[in-house]
Amino acid sequence: MNQAVMLQGNNSEEILQAFHAQIASIQSDMMQQIMAAQARGDTDAIVALSHSMQAQMQGLTEIYQQQMSGIYGDAPSSPYTFPCSVNLDNVVYDGDRDGYLEFENDPNLQRALSELEERYGSYNSRKQLLKTSLKLTPKIAPNIYSIGEHCKKVLGMDANLEFYVYQDDRFNASIYPPNNDRIIIIISSGLMERFKDDEISFVIGHELGHTLFNHYKYPARAIMDIGEGYLSPMNAIKLFSWGRAAELSADRIGLICCQDFTAAARAFFKLSSGITNDSLEFRLDEYVSQFVDLSAEMAGDQMDPQDWYSTHPFSPLRIKALEIFHRSETYHRLTNRAPDYNISEEEMEQEIAQFMSLMEPSHLDKNAEIGSEIHTFLFLSGYLIAMADGDVEDEEIQALGRIVDKDIFADCLRSIQDASEDDMREQVSELAEKLNTYLSPMQKLNVIRDICLIASADGEVHTNEMSTLYNLCHLLRIHPEFADQVIHDSQSELD
Repeated sequence: MNQAVMLQGNNSEEILQAFHAQIASIQSDMMQQIMAAQARGDTDAIVALSHSMQAQMQGLTEIYQQQMSGIYGDAPSSPYTFPCSVNLDNVVYDGDRDGYLEFENDPNLQRALSELEERYGSYNSRKQLLKTSLKLTPKIAPNIYSIGEHCKKVLGMDANLEFYVYQDDRFNASIYPPNNDRIIIIISSGLMERFKDDEISFVIGHELGHTLFNHYKYPARAIMDIGEGYLSPMNAIKLFSWGRAAELSADRIGLICCQDFTAAARAFFKLSSGITNDSLEFRLDEYVSQFVDLSAEMAGDQMDPQDWYSTHPFSPLRIKALEIFHRSETYHRLTNRAPDYNISEEEMEQEIAQFMSLMEPSHLDKNAEIGSEIHTFLFLSGYLIAMADGDVEDEEIQALGRIVDKDIFADCLRSIQDASEDDMREQVSELAEKLNTYLSPMQKLNVIRDICLIASADGEVHTNEMSTLYNLCHLLRIHPEFADQVIHDSQSELD
């Protein structure tokens, strides 16, 4: 792309709209050319066009960022701009930050956000709460406001807090985006009555963490609903995965506020069991050890695909992640504690990412031991599914391009020009044997899950496509019902 090209617009909104339009035009035009090259068997053109599309989109993104920088000045190094005294870049869980930055540079997600704002505008949450809940004041609930002020002081926040309580025996709390320098926190009556002050401090700190990290910016269900025509199931899985990572960052802010890991663990214990009296004895070591049992079960053969669409990490994973953060160099530095930590920041993030991957999509590394074989298997399997209904759709090829490494994607497009369907099936069978040797049951489930996303990329899954999916499950020694569950659950979440 010619770097001299400018996105036409007089303000940031017009430039953003022009950016979205240009990205959509590039994708449409280049995919048409790739499909045409494929039809005439021009393998060199396929490779060249594939790389050209990536280069054009990258170039346009750079132009957009340059123009926006000209409007606002140099962008801050941190994506977190809410005023506070805590270094949020040191607190945030890496998986949260990485997902957020990826979304900020995703043209389709930004397009969906613009359409959400255009269609619904800003929601007047305070008006609705005044109708349906009890507004707490410092005179009605001095204790709650005292805890809120404590959290503000610890975090160095200057915003005004406003609390509401609603009737519900379940333990819950939530927060709305800031409105006119007012942050609204909603607490259930059950939580307010049966949680101790230090536990409530953790809960309020957690909710404030969602504001500090701008977690409400990407509401998964609303985004997928409004972007139904151009967002894929992979977008949904990434959004839900980021939402779970965001909970870990908010938990860290909660711990910084209450500065008592035992109190935070008690809060999780009550949330998990619903029990707040003495009928169960709270034992911190026993509660944290539940993580070991859960991780062992999740690493087994039977993975519930609904986990990929869960909005929160399972409680044992959250408490284990918080326990690691509590032992880390990062936490001790942020809270000015004596340097008696036993895990570095890098080790902390690596350990947490490892067990959080049990709930998250697999990001397969083509440079791993059999990474290239996995990507090739994904491409060929996805292409066979796309062929099953007799018509390979652009959406299905684009879904393949989002999952398969771009170099392997281009190589595979070239290689299938002279291959028959039987040739491809034979190669898939050979690759499956290698995957069965090297991959764990969990990794093979993730491979099948990724293939299911390709099958549903065009919005519907035909009978022949399901038959191909079942055959792939058999090749990887996965029960075919798993494919049914993934397809059903992903479509249910997007309805």
